[in-house]
Amino acid sequence: MDFFLQHFSKTTLGLFFSILCFISFPAFSATSISLFSVINIAFILGLSLPVTLIALLYKSKIIFKLPLFILMTLSLVGIIYFTAISEQIGMLVPLIFSILYLVFMYFCGSSEKTDLTINIGMISHVIVFILALTYIAVIYFYPNQNAYIMWVITSGSILAFTVVKIRYDSDGFNNLLYKLTFQWLPGVYFSLVVFLWINNEISAQSFIMNSVASYLVLFCSSCWKVVTKINKKNTEQGGKSRLTDMGLAAIPNDTSTNLPSQQEAVQVVNKLLKNKPKTNLAIIVFKPINFKQVNKILGHHNSDILLLQLAYCLQKSVESNTNLINFNSRHNPIRIARLQGLHFLVALELKESDVNARVFVEKLSQELTLAVPDAMSFKSFSLNFELTFGVCFLDDQGISLSQIIAHAEDALLTAENNQLPLSYFDKNEVIYTERHLLQMERLKDDIIDNNLYWYVQPQTRLRDRKLVGFELLVQWHNADNAPLEFQDFIDVAEHSGEIYLLTKQMITRAFKLILKLQRVSNYETVSIKLLSQYLLEPDLVSFIEKQIATYNVPAKYLVIELPEKVVLSAGARARTIIDELKSLNVNIGISDFSGSYESLRYIRKMAVHQVKIDCEYMGTKEDDSEKAIITALVDLTQKMNLRLVGTSINDKITEQAFTLIGGELAQGDVVDKGVATEKIDTWVTTWNGLYNPI
Repeated sequence: MDFFLQHFSKTTLGLFFSILCFISFPAFSATSISLFSVINIAFILGLSLPVTLIALLYKSKIIFKLPLFILMTLSLVGIIYFTAISEQIGMLVPLIFSILYLVFMYFCGSSEKTDLTINIGMISHVIVFILALTYIAVIYFYPNQNAYIMWVITSGSILAFTVVKIRYDSDGFNNLLYKLTFQWLPGVYFSLVVFLWINNEISAQSFIMNSVASYLVLFCSSCWKVVTKINKKNTEQGGKSRLTDMGLAAIPNDTSTNLPSQQEAVQVVNKLLKNKPKTNLAIIVFKPINFKQVNKILGHHNSDILLLQLAYCLQKSVESNTNLINFNSRHNPIRIARLQGLHFLVALELKESDVNARVFVEKLSQELTLAVPDAMSFKSFSLNFELTFGVCFLDDQGISLSQIIAHAEDALLTAENNQLPLSYFDKNEVIYTERHLLQMERLKDDIIDNNLYWYVQPQTRLRDRKLVGFELLVQWHNADNAPLEFQDFIDVAEHSGEIYLLTKQMITRAFKLILKLQRVSNYETVSIKLLSQYLLEPDLVSFIEKQIATYNVPAKYLVIELPEKVVLSAGARARTIIDELKSLNVNIGISDFSGSYESLRYIRKMAVHQVKIDCEYMGTKEDDSEKAIITALVDLTQKMNLRLVGTSINDKITEQAFTLIGGELAQGDVVDKGVATEKIDTWVTTWNGLYNPI
C-alpha cells in the first residue's frame, strides 16, 4: 500500500495521465481557434507563471504541490484549446482534459500526514485513480453512450472522496472550512459546468469562462499560500534579527542532547540580569559520574544515545519549574543547558534570603537526582547514573557570569574528588588561588635572580663523629619572610614553570660544593633531592654530564636522591634515567624509605648507593611501633649491605635510640641544623679539628 501512497500522490500520476493525451484520437481538420480562447489561454499562463517562479525561488510547499499545480494549469489550457475546436473534434478530448483537471485538483490538496490519514488517503487515491482510468476508457470506446451519466458518477465519486480526505486532513474547524471553500467548492462548481456543457445547456464560451473562474479560486488560494509562506519566512528572519539585536543570537542547540549551548544560556541570563540587575541566582553545574566507562564500552556515538535519554529525563523533570531560567524563549521552556564535556547547567532564581538559598538548591538537586532512571539501557548494556553538583551563588562583586560558571565547575570538581553529592564554591578559594599565583610569580623571579638561601646538612658516623657526606638544601622566604624548605615549596615551583631551572642550579651548586670540599681534604659525597617525577627527563642527564666535564670532579661524589613515591610512580621512565645516571658513575639514593615490598623489589633490581629513613618520631616512646619498623629496616639494610642514613635525628634521645638498634650514620640537628654553603669550608675545618684531628 505504501507503493500507491508514494507514487499515486506524486507527479508520477500526473505525468501518467498526461501521457494519455497522446493516445490517437479520430483525425480532425485543425483550424485556428478564436481570439476569445487565445486571450483566456494567455490569461491563465500569465497568472500562473509568476506564482510558479516565486514558489520555485522560495522552494515552498504551498497547498498545491508545484508540479501538480503546473499540470493542472496545463490541463485547463487543454480544456480551453480543445473546447474552442470542439465543433471539429467533438467533446471527447475536452472531457479527457476535464477529468484530468478534476483529478489534479484532488491530488494538489493531498495531505502529508502519517497517522490515520495515510490509510484513508491511500484508499481514496487508489479509487480516484481507478475512476479516472475507467472514465477515460469508457468515453474513448463508447463516446456517444450517455456521457453525462458517466461524468456525474465519476466526478461525484471524486468529489465525495475529496470531502472524506479533507475531513481527516483538517486540523480544526477553521482549517476544514478553508479547505472546503477553496478546494472542494471549485471542484463542485467545475463539475456542474461540465455537466451543463455536455447537455448543451451552456455554450462553449460560457464553459470556458466558468472553468477559468473555478481555476481563479484555486489560483487565489495558491497565491495566498505563497504570500503566507513568504511572510512566515520573513517573520522568522525578523525574529532572528530581533534576537540578535537583543543580544540573543540564534545559536544551534547541542547536537547530542538538543539542549541549548553554554553560549546561548549565557546570553539569556545576561539579558535577564541587564533587565533585572538585582536578580539573585544560584548557578548549578552538574554531571553524571561513571560515564567514562560508557564511552569505553559503547563508543562515543552509542554513548550519545544514553546521554540524550538522560538529558530528556532531566529536562522533563524541571520543565514546569518556573524558578529556573528558561534558556529557550522561542519554543517550549528548556531549563537545562549543555556545557563542555558532560557538564550541564541550570540557573535557579532565588527570591528568599541567603539562609534559605541552600535549601532550594538542595531540593532542586534531589529533584534532578530522582529524575535519573534507575537503569538506562542501550541494547544489552545497562548502567545506573549518579549526579554530582557544584553550586556558586551570583553576588554583586562584579564577577562575570562566565566566571561564576567556572567557579561552579570548580565546586563540582571538589565534590567529585571528595565523592560528595553536592559542593558549594568557597570564596576563600579565590583568595587562596590569587595568593598562590602571587607566590608563583615571586618564586619565579627569585629563582631567576638566584635569590634563594642555600645551605648544607652534614652526615656523620655517630660512634666517632667522622664526616661521611653532605646534603645540599635550599630555602625560600615567602612574602611573610617565613622560610620554606624545598620540599614545601616544590609544588609552587612546579606550577611556576621554573622547577627545572631550580634543579639545574642545585646540580651546579652541588659540583661547586664537591670541588670546595676537596680543597679542604674532604672527599665525602654531596646529595641533592629530586622531589618531582617531571624532572626525570633525558635533558637532566645531559646537563649533569656537562657539569662533570666543566668542574672536572669524579661523578661518584654526587648522589641523586629520589623519594620512594617518585621512583615507584615514575615507573619505567625512572628506571631508564637511573640507568643513564649510573652509567655516568653517579650514585643513586632513595629517601623516605618505607621498606615496602615494591620498593624492595626495586632496590634489589638496581644497585642503590644508600637509603634514608626518617627517625623524627623514633625517640618519643620506648614501645613506639615506629621504633619497631625502623629497627626492622636497619636490620634489613645491614643484611643487604646497603648504606642507611637516619634523618631528622634532632636530639640526644633520638640519637641513643637510633644507636641502640644498630644505626650508624646520622643527619640532623645533633650534627648541625645547617651550614651556609659559603661557610662550609670553615665549618669542616673546625669540625675535623674537634673530632678528627690529623
